[in-house]
Formats: sequence, C-alpha cells, structure tokens
Amino acid sequence: MSTLVYMKLLEQTPAKYDRGMRVITLGRVDRIKREIAAGWVEPGHSVLELGCGTGSLARLMTERGADVTGIDISEPMLAVARDAAPAATVMHLTATEIERLGESCFDRIVATLSLSELSEDELDYVLHASARLLKPGGLLVVADEVVPIPLRQRMLFWLIRYPLAALTFLLTQNTTHALRGFERRLEDAGYRTVSTKPYLLGTLALIVSERA
Repeated sequence: MSTLVYMKLLEQTPAKYDRGMRVITLGRVDRIKREIAAGWVEPGHSVLELGCGTGSLARLMTERGADVTGIDISEPMLAVARDAAPAATVMHLTATEIERLGESCFDRIVATLSLSELSEDELDYVLHASARLLKPGGLLVVADEVVPIPLRQRMLFWLIRYPLAALTFLLTQNTTHALRGFERRLEDAGYRTVSTKPYLLGTLALIVSERA
C-alpha cells in the first residue's frame, strides 16, 4: 500500500528489511514471493531478479531448482543476500545496466518492489531492455506498488502517500514512484499481459507478462 514508500528507510538497515516489509504489506510480500517461486518458476529455469535485496526470493527460486542471478545497487543488501541464497549468483549492478548481461538468455525476469524505485524514463528503458534479455516466450513477473484505478481508492492512496513520501525523502533523499499506466508501458515494450492479481485494495499488484 502507500506505506511502501517507507521501504527506502528500511533499506538503510538490511537486517531489519524483510521484517519491516512484512509488517507494512500485512504479510502480502511473503505470500507474493512464495507465489512467484511456486507458480511462475520451474526447475532448470534461468532467472534474473532485479533488485534482489536480502535474497529471500532468490533463495525460494534456487530451492525450486532455478539458476538465479540477482542484481542490486546496495552492497549491504547483497552481503545479506549472499548468505541467504548461497546457490544464487548475486552482483552489484543497477537495473539500467542489465543489457550488459546479454540477449535472450533468461526464461524469467522477476522484480518485487524494485521497479517503483525507478524514474519513468528509467522504467521504460528497463522494460525494453528486459524484453531483449528474455528468451522467446519468457515471462516478466513484477510485484510492485501501483496507483489504484477506482477514483475513491486513488484519492485515498494519494492522500496517504504524499506526506509519507515527503517525510521519507527528507530522511533518505530518495523515494519510490508508484507504477501508473504500467500495462500500457508493458505493451509498448513488447509484452502481452498474462495475468494481474491485486492486493491491499489495489495498491499492490502481481503482474505477469509474456515477451511477444
């Protein structure tokens, strides 16, 4: 929900990040990660995780039998991820550098609560670059904060989010950007949406798209 903007504060203390995210998403983040690993990742799949954080999802996917590469911009987070998911390959890399990884080399690209940290231009770039990284028929699996469509929910969302975003920026000099018009952006990048599952009154969504 709109309190996800607080995750920028939690990133300052990686050891508390998972517990904090569990609280502010009312446990939904753990449920979504289990759903991604069990429902969208198969043994033998080559998976790229954008913003692997503490490695909790990477661990679930390697336990599933996938070959996982995780990237993150935070070295402290990566240090935790290396311990949490020793079977995964994790590296210090930003999402806007993923083209360095090659072309048509992943069956799945997953991103949980990481695309909302990008500017709109960065988001469009990453969506196009990820399409080139996926094998034909590969899937992009995204779980992130989104702007609700119904007017009443959208007004409440912004009413709560704006002051939280301002506070978080003052404390961290950074913030997040709830995804808006995301399915249109996916289509422009060459994806076809397979499924969308909302959580927390439509402020959080799990969106699965196939490379066209």
